[in-house]
Amino acid sequence: MKQNKDGICRMDVDKAWNSLYARLEKEQLLTIEAEHFSYRKRKIPLQWVAAAAICAGIIFSAFYFSQNRDHSALFLTNTDSSTLVSTLEDGSIVYLASQASLCYPSAFAVDQRKVELNGNALFCVAKDEKRPFVVKINGIRIEVVGTIFAVQSSPDHSFELSVKQGKVNVQAKDDPIILPVESGETVQLNTGKLSKSRTEDFRLFRLFTDKMRFKDEKLDHIVQAINTLYGSPILIADESIHNRTLTVTFENNSVETMTELICMALHLEQINKQDTIFIRSFIK
Repeated sequence: MKQNKDGICRMDVDKAWNSLYARLEKEQLLTIEAEHFSYRKRKIPLQWVAAAAICAGIIFSAFYFSQNRDHSALFLTNTDSSTLVSTLEDGSIVYLASQASLCYPSAFAVDQRKVELNGNALFCVAKDEKRPFVVKINGIRIEVVGTIFAVQSSPDHSFELSVKQGKVNVQAKDDPIILPVESGETVQLNTGKLSKSRTEDFRLFRLFTDKMRFKDEKLDHIVQAINTLYGSPILIADESIHNRTLTVTFENNSVETMTELICMALHLEQINKQDTIFIRSFIK
């Protein structure tokens, strides 16, 4: 044992260990198994074991949460005659036609946004180049990054897709060919093959907005859904009312009328300035 300049005694651990080991061996108190165990215990410091455990925990946690981000499935079904409008967690808007349904996750995966559609719907997809938006319907795969398109596929109507804005990639079942469809184009499925043509009737998009129903939707989402398709500059001037919820149905209403109905239901004020409509709380 040595004493340093501060008066603190320090023991030569290795020297003490070797001395003890030699004495035990001389008195035959150390068996081969005990010797092997003692050697292993001596050579693996506890801090190494702790560090390994922490690393393993971090790796497991990262893997677990990355694999479980896209978890519980949700179902949106429209049994009403109107179009049911809903906003997904990524900001994409779905206009679900009557008797249509949509299956989607409560939180999208980190690499893609995948949904399954049954029936007719209009999609306004929020742009996210790192996470393509994928729609599966009757064996057909639709992939987009950010666009507006309408899909029709029901018992009384064969598959048809029309693009209003952006570009969509469509792939039929058991067909390796991916068909790009751009704005102003329509693709149809005939005898298992996709064929593309120019869109002749743009009233298709209006069919989804003639009678729109919002159920427990945030005010911010309702305004965004109206602005996206109508190109109307409705602005919420008061941040405190963004998350106010509302259940309302609009039927062949103008943007001005829809705004008036929203303000009446939520006791808000509508201000018209030039071409912009502002929604705000009443100033006391």
